[in-house]
Amino acid sequence: MAEQIRLKSRAEEVYDFRQVDISQFLTGFTADEGLLQKDLDRILRRHGRKEEAAAVSEGDTVTVSCASELPRYNKKGMPVQIGKGLFNRELEQDMIGMGKGETKEFAVDGSKVTVTVDRIIHTVLPELSDEAVAGFGMEGITSTADLRRFCIGKQVETFVLEDENPDMASAYVWQELAKHSVVVRDPEEIAFAENKAEKKLAELSKMPGESEDPDKESGLGIDLDMLRNMYFNELDLAAIGEKMMEEDGEALTMDDYAGHIGRLMEAYPNKSREELEQENTVLNYAIEKYADYLAHALDVYVAGKFKEHFTKE
Repeated sequence: MAEQIRLKSRAEEVYDFRQVDISQFLTGFTADEGLLQKDLDRILRRHGRKEEAAAVSEGDTVTVSCASELPRYNKKGMPVQIGKGLFNRELEQDMIGMGKGETKEFAVDGSKVTVTVDRIIHTVLPELSDEAVAGFGMEGITSTADLRRFCIGKQVETFVLEDENPDMASAYVWQELAKHSVVVRDPEEIAFAENKAEKKLAELSKMPGESEDPDKESGLGIDLDMLRNMYFNELDLAAIGEKMMEEDGEALTMDDYAGHIGRLMEAYPNKSREELEQENTVLNYAIEKYADYLAHALDVYVAGKFKEHFTKE
């Protein structure tokens, strides 16, 4: 087995962040009923009964043969789903009402297009009932209420990605986790974090090297103490993430690090492996990966709480 990458800083006690109450942040979402209906119709259509139809209507799948000087509209046996707009939205709308075997001429982009309807397949939607939904075979969905929650849940997922309230909730959970956990920082890793802070301040101050004045602010109003705290917090986050990863039966290994360096070599072909390893040390990689592991767990918890809150009856 590949060698495991371990931090010297250790999380001796980890607070169960799932106890954190984030109800104050559970605001701002309202289900879009129009979008909900579209999602319900899409699912019903997927489970509908297909049958031959005599005339074209919205949502039908129509097989057409076209003749035109335009290559796109000079094809035979082409399937078109009416209303999707993948063929030509205006032309699709003009085809509604045409019968099987009927031929019509249309003007498209200044050219004549002759369309013959070869076949029309209509989808008969099932009734939206508990019995019908139970027969769809969707995992965990056996009623219309379940299906509605599922569709609204998709809207909540988008909301969580785009709104600031979930981000604020995640930050609050992290603050509570840090407050109630016990992390013993290793002196070498403290020095590593301080060095990162000094380099970042020099970068923000647009200086060629490290700041000569350790208390100097950057042009953005960020001082060294702020940066130190940021990197110390990252170290704590990583130590907790490592402990959580171990409890989950997972491990970060030197094989993972080698793969990371390999990907960097592909992205930066002008740099040697040695240069990339110097710029991206094992310790820096471990801190970032362990911190990401915990941050992801916090985000999943918060997303779940938002979904649970906004999809309940």
